[in-house]
Amino acid sequence: MSDSKISALPSVSATADADMLPLVQNNGASLATRRATMAQLRSGILTDRPAHVRDFGAVGNGTTNDAPAIQAAINALKLAGGGVLQFGARVYRIASPIVIDGVTVTLQGAGFTEGPNEAHGTWLKIDQTGFTPFTFSGSMARGSIVRDIAVRQYHNQAYSASWAPTDYDYVFRVQDCLGAVDFENVFLVAVNRGIWCDNSGRMSIKRLRGQVFTRGVEVDRCLDICRLEHVHFWNFNTDNGHVITWQQNNQDALVFRKVDGVFLDDIFVLGARSTLRFSSSASGVTTKFYASNIYADFSKYGVWIDGNDVDGRIANITTQSELFTAGAPVPVAGAMGILIDGSNVRVQIGNLRVDVAESNAIRVNGSNNRLDIFAFRAEYYNRLNDGSAAIHLANVAVGNPNQIYLGSPALLGNGNSGPLVNAATNGFIASAAPGGRVDRPGVMVGSLDTGISQPSTGNLVLSIGGAELMRVAPGTTSIGGAAGANALTVTTPAGSVNQFTLSSSIAGGTPTISATGTDANIPIQLSAKNIAPVRFNSRGSLAFEVNAVATPTNFVRINGTATGAPPQITAQGTDANVALLLLGKGTGPVQAGSPLQLPPFTVATLPPAATYPRCMIYVSDGIANKRLAISDGTAWRWPDGLVVS
Repeated sequence: MSDSKISALPSVSATADADMLPLVQNNGASLATRRATMAQLRSGILTDRPAHVRDFGAVGNGTTNDAPAIQAAINALKLAGGGVLQFGARVYRIASPIVIDGVTVTLQGAGFTEGPNEAHGTWLKIDQTGFTPFTFSGSMARGSIVRDIAVRQYHNQAYSASWAPTDYDYVFRVQDCLGAVDFENVFLVAVNRGIWCDNSGRMSIKRLRGQVFTRGVEVDRCLDICRLEHVHFWNFNTDNGHVITWQQNNQDALVFRKVDGVFLDDIFVLGARSTLRFSSSASGVTTKFYASNIYADFSKYGVWIDGNDVDGRIANITTQSELFTAGAPVPVAGAMGILIDGSNVRVQIGNLRVDVAESNAIRVNGSNNRLDIFAFRAEYYNRLNDGSAAIHLANVAVGNPNQIYLGSPALLGNGNSGPLVNAATNGFIASAAPGGRVDRPGVMVGSLDTGISQPSTGNLVLSIGGAELMRVAPGTTSIGGAAGANALTVTTPAGSVNQFTLSSSIAGGTPTISATGTDANIPIQLSAKNIAPVRFNSRGSLAFEVNAVATPTNFVRINGTATGAPPQITAQGTDANVALLLLGKGTGPVQAGSPLQLPPFTVATLPPAATYPRCMIYVSDGIANKRLAISDGTAWRWPDGLVVS
C-alpha cells in the first residue's frame, strides 16, 4: 500500500489477519500512513487484559460443572505469570476441585445480591461433597485474592429436630502458602465450612458475610499477623428454628489454634456454639490475639477458650445466649458468655456484657487462669435459680488458683439473687487500682475524695471526705485519723498468738473485752503513758483510778472467789513482805460500811508483836474484857495495858 491519503483508499467489507490497515496519516511535518495487520492490532489490544472464565469454556448456567474451565484458566495464567481471572455475573457450578498452585491470581467476581439463593452477581454453586472446591497451595500462591464472590451450598435433609447440614469440606483451603491469601467481600450462603488457613501467615479477611453451619473460618500455624474484620454471620439463608438450634450446639464461627497476634475487629455472629474459639493443635495455641468489637448473638458461648496458655486482649464484647426457638430470656442449655476450659490462660477485657446465661455469665475451669476485666455487666444469669454465681471459679486442688481482677464494681441484674462469685473455691476476685492519694483515693467509693489509697509501700489508707480515717501497715493499724493524730492504734507483734476481742451485745447484754489465743491462761493489760494513771468512768465521770507513786514493784490485786468465800484485796510485788495501805483524802478517815472482822488468835498462837506494830487482833480465849490485843512493837497488850498472857 502506497503512502496515500486514507480517503483515497478503497473500502473493504471484511478484513483478515494478514490485511494491512491504515492507522494515521501524519508523522510530524511529513505526511505518512502507518499500517498494522489485524493480528498485530488484536495482540496489542489483548495484551495484559484480565482473563475471563468464559474464554476457557465456563458456561455459568448453574448446572454445568465449570470447575475444569476455571482450572484451565488458572493454568493459563500460571504460564503467563499470574493475573486476574474474571467471573461474570452468572452461577458457576463447582463439582470438582480447583487448585491454585505455583501462581498468584485474583479471582474477581462481579459482586452479588445478598439473599438466600443465587441472584444477581457472581455465584459459586456447590451441590456435591467429597472434595475441596478451591485450594491455594505453595509459596507462589501468596498474594492471591478472592473478591466480590458469593458461594451457595445445598443440603438435602428436610428441616426437623434431627436436621444436620450436608458434610461439605471447606470451600477455600489455604495450605502451606507461607504468606498471605486475602478474601474481600465474600458471601457464604448455607455453607457448612467456609475458609481454612494452615501454615500461611498474613491472611486478611475483610467483609465476610453469610450463614455458616459448622465453621466460618479456622486458622492454624499462622506465625505472622492475620486479620479478620467486618465479619457478619446472620440467618441470610434461613431462620428455621431447627437449623439455628443445630448451629447453637455445633457451630464454631471463628476458630484459632496455633496463631500469633491475630487482629479481629467488628465481628457479629448470630446463632453459634461459640463466636470466638481459641483452641489448640499439635503446633500450639493462640497467643497475643487482639479483638476490638465483638457481638455474639444467640451464641452459646461468646468466647470459648479450651487451649492451655492462650493469651490476648478484647476491647469490647457483648454476648447474648437465648435459645432461638424460645426467645429472651430463655438461655441455651449450658450457655455462658465466657468459658475457659484451658489452664494458664491470660486474657484482658475492656468492656464485657453478658446477657442470658443459664448459670454463670463467666465460668473459669482449669487452673492458674487470670482474667482482667475493666467493666463487667451481667443480665439474666442464674436462670435455673439454683444460686449460681455470675462468675464461677473452679476450685483448684493441685496447682495455682484461678484469678479475676475487676477494674470497677460488677453491674449485676436479673440474676435471681445469684452472688458475684461462687463459694467453695480457692479462686478469688479482686479489684486492682492505682495508689492514689488521701484526697483522691485510688479506689473511690461514692465520691472523688472517699475510698482507699496507698500513700507508700506497705501502707493502705481509708479516707472519708479527703481526710484519713484509718491506716494499715505491717504490724500496726491506726483508726480515727491520720497516723500520729489517730484515736486508736492496734499493734501486732511478730509471731503473735494471743489477742484481745471486742464483743458487742444484744439488748440487756454486756459488751465485753476479752483475751483470746493459744495460751491456756492469758491476762489483759491496760497501760497509761509514762506516769499517768489508768482511769475508769461511770455515769460520764471518773469512778476508779489506778495510779503509781513510783515505778511499781509492789501492786494491789483484787481476787474474786468461789461461793462462800469473800472477795480479796491483796498486796503483791517483789518485796518479801508488802503491807496494804488504805488512805482517805486530807482529814477524811477510812470508813467501813459493815463491822470489821479481825483475825482470830489464841494466847498460845499470837503472831510476833514486832512484826505487826500498832496492829489489833482478836484473842478468842481471853477472859472478861480481854478479847482485843494491840501490838506495841514489843509485846501484845490487853486494852488495860497488861501484856497478853
